[in-house]
Amino acid sequence: MLTSFLLLFKFGYDIIRRLMHDAYFRALGSALLTMLLVGTLFFWLAEGRTFLQALAYSAATMAMNSPYGIGWGPHTTVGIIFNIIYLFFSVGLFLLFVLEAGKTMVQSYEEFFKKAAERKALKHAKQQAAGEILP
Repeated sequence: MLTSFLLLFKFGYDIIRRLMHDAYFRALGSALLTMLLVGTLFFWLAEGRTFLQALAYSAATMAMNSPYGIGWGPHTTVGIIFNIIYLFFSVGLFLLFVLEAGKTMVQSYEEFFKKAAERKALKHAKQQAAGEILP
């Protein structure tokens, strides 16, 4: 349980660290955030949704989990056209960002368990040198 919590914390830390140091990943994150803001503003101002509804709809659409069929989608022709264009751009950006974040998580996972194995081997070597365990 503790290992899972530490690993989850490491994932978040490494993703934030990569956002600060990797220009490509930062550009993807910025573009994704900008796309979310554009979608939110459009659905809020042009479609008359509340800000929170517009944000939720934009984020869900971007993540391919759109609540379109339950009456949250756009009602105007301009809104429907914008939604189609928004889908093409935002889903692609979202997938690229998630794939890059996944790469970071895989590297974090491998690094975490590599260091754990090194610590275990070092502890074992110290115990062996102290004569606590047989070779």
